[in-house]
Amino acid sequence: MTQKKEPACFDQRIEPLDPAKVHQVKLVTGRLMPAAAFGTFHSDWAQGYMEDATAEAIRLGWRHIDTARAYENEEVIGEAIRRSIREGYISSADDLFITGKLWNGYMNPKDVAPACDATLKALGVDQIDMYLNHWPWPNVHTPGCAGDHRNPDAVPYIHEAFIETWAEICKLKKAGKVIDIGTSNHTEATMKLLLRDVAEDDRPVANQMEMHPLFQQTELRRYFESEQIICTGYMAVGSPHRPARDMFKEHRSDMADPVIQAIAEELGVSAGRVCLNWAFQRENKSGGFVAMTTKSARMADNLKAATEDILTEDHLVAISGDGTEAHSGIDTNNRLIWGQVFLWPEANGDWRILWDDSQVFEIVEGYQKFKASWAAHKKVQLETTFRG
Repeated sequence: MTQKKEPACFDQRIEPLDPAKVHQVKLVTGRLMPAAAFGTFHSDWAQGYMEDATAEAIRLGWRHIDTARAYENEEVIGEAIRRSIREGYISSADDLFITGKLWNGYMNPKDVAPACDATLKALGVDQIDMYLNHWPWPNVHTPGCAGDHRNPDAVPYIHEAFIETWAEICKLKKAGKVIDIGTSNHTEATMKLLLRDVAEDDRPVANQMEMHPLFQQTELRRYFESEQIICTGYMAVGSPHRPARDMFKEHRSDMADPVIQAIAEELGVSAGRVCLNWAFQRENKSGGFVAMTTKSARMADNLKAATEDILTEDHLVAISGDGTEAHSGIDTNNRLIWGQVFLWPEANGDWRILWDDSQVFEIVEGYQKFKASWAAHKKVQLETTFRG
């Protein structure tokens, strides 16, 4: 599958939406977070458009901006924010809810505070509203790498190490550099370990993870919400312009699904709008979504999804199912981000191990024992099995 390019198309004639009409979810801390977040992951297709696209999104009424150090464009987003202030779209950066993320390469405790400081400086803000730990492991990859990239120093989740990183994130909150803290891409096992070992004030209040109609993650989401952790979903329309390394022949397109198409035709809206309204309306409007585009019309349409209920209960059941054979829904466990570039040697090339909690370790010593055992087994396997 080759990655398609989407040209930018900004249209100042399109009227902005009233930000006050955008649904907000209430965090356990009592703060409100806009359910719709404008994504700033540029991939390759939008790299040259991010400043214009972000400023246009703000003009059109988006007030939640989702950023990350890994996207390598925080300075560009910062300039878009300053431009939006100059143009009068917002009075100050305080009008925005900004989500930032600690990248894997900065998870060493000594690197956490400097990384956050660099993000604050790049964005030109004094505080970040929501600061997420981007991935549970400290594994890095070369920017723009291909899918076969592997880091020989990659490791699985080791709780002993992660909790040290998390302690530094908590310090950022206490110092007033970030307001709320959360995780991204955590699994049930890694979250249970984290919640077991932190004080009430140091608990994550949000988790961002992949969610879309063909990959709903309902059980995991309900677990997080049972712990008062709000869930927001990235790749909410299936991210048709994701990097080529994340495209595989097994993948299906959410917007091309017959159920999504039928609902879109019935309502006279786009398939993308159906996906986003489902993301907004499902689970009693308890979560949010991240969406990105470089077209003004789509920006307005995407944001409108978080302002009105267009899906009926029957539509929601058709997509989500209700637990019966008659209404099974359309979830096909169609994970788009396999994360294979993060694999450690002992995963043996199986990306599913990143997500199935089969290699989660409490302490470094435990992982080292496992690593030695695996290496010995691998040696015997290579010496004794037929490799014709």
